[in-house]
Amino acid sequence: MATAFTNDAPEYAALIRTFNSESTLPVTLACLKRQTNPPRHYIIVDSGSTDQTLACVPPGSLVHRYVGSEFNFSEAINQGLKLVSSDYVLIISSHTELGNCEAMSYALGLLKSDPEIGAAYFSHLGADSLRHELINQDNFTGFNGLWNTCAMIRVSLLRKRMFRPEVFSAEDQEWAGWLFANEKKAVARISGGGLTLHNPRMDSPRKKLNEYVAVAYFTNRKLLEWSNIGDLLSLAFTPGTGIGPAKRKFYFWLSVHLIACHFFKPRARSRYF
Repeated sequence: MATAFTNDAPEYAALIRTFNSESTLPVTLACLKRQTNPPRHYIIVDSGSTDQTLACVPPGSLVHRYVGSEFNFSEAINQGLKLVSSDYVLIISSHTELGNCEAMSYALGLLKSDPEIGAAYFSHLGADSLRHELINQDNFTGFNGLWNTCAMIRVSLLRKRMFRPEVFSAEDQEWAGWLFANEKKAVARISGGGLTLHNPRMDSPRKKLNEYVAVAYFTNRKLLEWSNIGDLLSLAFTPGTGIGPAKRKFYFWLSVHLIACHFFKPRARSRYF
């Protein structure tokens, strides 16, 4: 679905979590500055950077030092949200770049034009121009609901219900599940924004395992069904499937963690990846 919007979109704040991000944060800030509708405010939630990260932030930014003995994804965002005064907030990772300068205007135009859309996020899906599809309760898988790597959200909804700290990973997907089930609103998944992630650890097996387990336990319990675990074990042990040793090992340990979820509530430490 492609839509054209005028550039009379409302103002918004950019909320960025940082930790030793000096090599990537300048790229993220530069792409936001190039937007036809750049952020009016920057809120930086820093978790104890020891490099030159904070020297990179724009003048006038609100810098909040993360409060807590242990880093937590949800808590970091929630602490920053307390400083947001606009109606919309862009939650964007410090390693994210958007190549399309109209991206923010498009996302804000969607939210302004349709009150039934609670948030909009940018995906890796390729497209020649900006376009979107709506995600709701009917087509939500637990993995496609929201992505805090680059998501524009109505602040009023986040005031009603922030992110749950016990959700150690994929806190965005769990929040989307709440939005669909309780608020009956949709999320726009936007392609064509030219999304690039400058994160050398984005494919970390530990990251993927934590995300899958968190989604299975907190968001889509169908993934905990024994049939799904059996399918994963089959991928781990069935010969002749063309799956390499590293992936077989991943599927095995994922299966073990999902089995454990039937007996214990999963716990993991939130980490920057």
